[in-house]
Amino acid sequence: MNTREIMLAVLAAVTLLMVISFWRFHRDTLVQFNALDLIMENGRVSKIAFAFMVAFAVTTWLIVYLAVTGKMSEGYLTSYGAMWVAPLVLKVVFNKNDIPGTTSTSTLLQQTTEVTKP
Repeated sequence: MNTREIMLAVLAAVTLLMVISFWRFHRDTLVQFNALDLIMENGRVSKIAFAFMVAFAVTTWLIVYLAVTGKMSEGYLTSYGAMWVAPLVLKVVFNKNDIPGTTSTSTLLQQTTEVTKP
């Protein structure tokens, strides 16, 4: 068994463990985690969110595959970082919550009625 086969076996095992963990968290009633939230908006499956998650999974798998097979180049890694990592880092560093479509506002009204007995 060569190094490439060992790395692919480790990658498959880690992926399987992650899928099992996600499924267990999703099924556990005590944990506030729902895996479907990754592709849902307003209680319905979002085409854009689903496409985003599929594109993220495919490009991540491609990067890992290129690294395992020894074909990774600076261009591939830079492209991946520009697509997926840089926007997340910029959001954390600059905390841009004023981007249209990314904020929500909730208003809570409370009415109290006092009743006195005669």
